[in-house]
Amino acid sequence: MATKQSPRTPTTADVTALRYHSVRETADILKCSTRTVHRLMKAGRLGYSQEVPGGVIRISDTDIAAYYEASRIGPRVPNQRRARAAA
Repeated sequence: MATKQSPRTPTTADVTALRYHSVRETADILKCSTRTVHRLMKAGRLGYSQEVPGGVIRISDTDIAAYYEASRIGPRVPNQRRARAAA
């Protein structure tokens, strides 16, 4: 018999739905330096969470996805190999 959880208790889906990354992990995902991640946050181009000033900075997957969408210039062009000329 399944029991209903209280509204205050998060389900496993809620906990795993939103993942947070450190500045270093975000730099690895974006393939840039941690200094670049700090510059993006300071410029307002990359969202982040910080509970207290000077505390731990966390960047969510949705913030990273929003940065990718905002910084995209146009549609991705696939690499195409040139056909070899017949000899």
